[in-house]
Amino acid sequence: MAPPVTRTEGLVLGAILVLGLILRVANLDSALWYDEITTLTRYVRLPLAELLTTYDSLNNHVFFSLQGRASVVLFGESAWALRLPAVLWGVASLWALWLLARRVVPMPEALMATALMAVSYHHIWFSQNARGYTGLLFFGLIALVLLVEGMHRPRWGIWLCFGLTFACAMYTHLSAAFFYAAVGLAWVMCLLLTRLRDQQLPQGAIVMPLVGAALGLGLTALIYLPMYEAMITTFTAVQSGPEDAVRAQSIAQWKNPLWTLAEVIRGLGPVLGPALPLAVFVIGVGMARLCRNAPVLPLVLILHVGLTIALLVALSFRVWPRYFLGDLGLICLFLIYGATGIGQWLGHRIGWNGQRLGQGLAVLGILSTLVLLPQNYLYPKQDFTGARDFVEDNRSADARVIALGLTIPPYREYYAPDWDGADNLAEFEALYDPTRETWIVYTFPAVTRRRHADILDSIQGQFSEADYFHGSLSGGGIVVLKSNAP
Repeated sequence: MAPPVTRTEGLVLGAILVLGLILRVANLDSALWYDEITTLTRYVRLPLAELLTTYDSLNNHVFFSLQGRASVVLFGESAWALRLPAVLWGVASLWALWLLARRVVPMPEALMATALMAVSYHHIWFSQNARGYTGLLFFGLIALVLLVEGMHRPRWGIWLCFGLTFACAMYTHLSAAFFYAAVGLAWVMCLLLTRLRDQQLPQGAIVMPLVGAALGLGLTALIYLPMYEAMITTFTAVQSGPEDAVRAQSIAQWKNPLWTLAEVIRGLGPVLGPALPLAVFVIGVGMARLCRNAPVLPLVLILHVGLTIALLVALSFRVWPRYFLGDLGLICLFLIYGATGIGQWLGHRIGWNGQRLGQGLAVLGILSTLVLLPQNYLYPKQDFTGARDFVEDNRSADARVIALGLTIPPYREYYAPDWDGADNLAEFEALYDPTRETWIVYTFPAVTRRRHADILDSIQGQFSEADYFHGSLSGGGIVVLKSNAP
């Protein structure tokens, strides 16, 4: 059971939550990126009845699409309104992490873990991303709070609420199944460990969790009932992959766990990336310390990462780093608890105050992560509007603008409906007139150069790069080409 909240703790937590909200509201109305535009144009704008039955892509986070639709209806269609639910879930997940941490670690470590996630670049980025990932993180952390409480003091209310978080998380995104499978396995392993130690299980320790899980499964089946057929078709298409060999090669890269690891390192930047081995060591120390009083939490992290990678590879799905955002709360907790543990060990060896040294190391770790924050505000996620405005300001009246490949939906469906679009060489040749001023705009340069090498090869020497628009999305910059024709 968690200790009572003191006035000081409440004030510090309030300050952390306010700071977290400010960091997530700042620059919230910047340009939408590819997935957000898809969410808006293909799902949020749908009539409610149609939205509840549509599942034509894994990109549809159904529960978030409903929340985004409600926000847009209330406040009007804008980037900030579409992202507002993600912001609220992001701030709520800070509170949920504190709620979990104060049950298993001392109060200072609980607050520092919450502060670490509050200033985390990746948490802020996803809190400003009109997708369901911060909702998944919130439901996962609340589920862990209920798990810790329910394992020590089983009550029907706790485990029925656990089942509700299960259903809400699954309605947000089906990847939540990996997390709850890890929770279930960790629960079973802790039960077996208790029995091996000849310790008595509390009354209801088995039946209540099983009923809660059954409730979650039943609710999940019920809410997805209207879209079963569409889901089967979509999952079959994702597993089989595209017929085009070049696109299949790109997708195969995204299914490689080593690519996922490289993306994680790249996302930490040139300063924190090299420190990843040290961070892993500190996390390991925190997990080892927490095994004494809450072994289920380290087990959940290990099992979730392992199960997610194994199942995604086995199912031939893409191993996106975003699938592991739900582990961020535990990672922050283990980092802080590991840092304070190392400080206490060092203090004991050198004759310093171990508690203060540990807390100092933890604060130093929090401050070191601030080096990533500026890049979240320096650029939008993808600068579609910057590229559009540049072209419109510099084109002649009769110039043709062609959105290439993955740039077609953002422009044709949202930012520039009057632009042309080409997704293959035949479509491009039908549009391109060498005697006419022409602009080409494309995004995800590395992907586009693979998928549309034939188009780019065919115009070699005929176009020059007019500008490049950076974004905070890895690999999501936007290239603008202008024809050399007079």
